[in-house]
Amino acid sequence: MARLKSPDTLPYAYCPGSNLLHRLPAGFKLFLFLSLSFSVFFFGLPGLLGEAVFLVLGAFSAGIRPGELFRGTGRLAAMAFFVLAARSLSLFPPAFNAPGFAAGLRFAATILISFAAASLFFKVTTMTQFRESLARAEGLLGYPLICLLKPLRRDWALRLRYRLERPRLSLGLALLLGFLPQFFEIWEIASTAYTARGGKKGLSRITALIPMVTEGMMERAAETARALEARGLSL
Repeated sequence: MARLKSPDTLPYAYCPGSNLLHRLPAGFKLFLFLSLSFSVFFFGLPGLLGEAVFLVLGAFSAGIRPGELFRGTGRLAAMAFFVLAARSLSLFPPAFNAPGFAAGLRFAATILISFAAASLFFKVTTMTQFRESLARAEGLLGYPLICLLKPLRRDWALRLRYRLERPRLSLGLALLLGFLPQFFEIWEIASTAYTARGGKKGLSRITALIPMVTEGMMERAAETARALEARGLSL
């Protein structure tokens, strides 16, 4: 009998905790994880190894098994393996391409490690913390312009000041990223329902799940929009 997975074991799902990584400000954690991900492209293998070590230590400190950070990477790993195989073979003449293999392996590791980094970020950060952190940053960036607009009484200045005083960019970005964990949740619900009804694996499974998940995401987006409107918020 098919059963739903525990919510905190789903990809990108938040795992409650009170350790240092959980208590860090969401904005600082976002900057930290983005810096680590970009370091892979600027520093190559040392950056990749450094990020991998940080993820392992961070996962253990947050009470998360490192393997859980790679949940949901099945198809991503298959794509990375295909790229690795394509880079490793030379067709004319047929031969093993050692430099291509090294480059493909580095590409595959970069993709998977970046996914794990994003997974760890979402597991130690709630969307409320993330949105509030972004709103504070947006408010600080817009404050100088708000001060300049205060003496002006023209309509365009009043409208611009009104928009700056109600952070919208942070809300939109938080909603955008917040749908990533919800996508995996809806996919898991649809997949469990499909399996419980005797659905077959393979391509037929994908073609059946995609419309169900798309509909579920649209319904979740509509619910979010109605909730925002009820609170007097809109993008």
